[in-house]
Amino acid sequence: MFKIIIATVANTPGVLNRVSSLLRRRNFNITSLTVAPMIDKNFSRMTIKLEMGVDSVQVSKHLHKLIDVLKVVSYNENDIILHESLFLKVNATRSSRAEVLQFGEIYKANIVNLTSKDITFQYSAHPDKIEEFIEVMTTFGIKDVVRSGATAIGK
Repeated sequence: MFKIIIATVANTPGVLNRVSSLLRRRNFNITSLTVAPMIDKNFSRMTIKLEMGVDSVQVSKHLHKLIDVLKVVSYNENDIILHESLFLKVNATRSSRAEVLQFGEIYKANIVNLTSKDITFQYSAHPDKIEEFIEVMTTFGIKDVVRSGATAIGK
């Protein structure tokens, strides 16, 4: 279980540092942090994933004190649609290639690169499904994993 804090911030130099430093100073453990510009490029949206034991009301109060933070909304896991993206490069020998491709198809992962030695998948799903996909592919030998942070939107 976890909490998601979504903050709308001014798109100014140092805002990411100020937000993460504020959370660090108060011993809030950030498990994921994603930041990207909004439609209006003057603003960015921060999706902050925190451990469940965190008092999200306190986090929101602290964030509102920062001048660059315009809006803060706290969500429980059941109130949001949550996804991560993954690039996963897995061994795909002649003998295992068909099975690797079959698992990729089961999970609806996209093939973004294919060589004679490996396959790279791109997969977007809830973090639990990402973990499951990684676990399944471990049996073939994972060469590399790159994950984005969590992105979320309220239901």
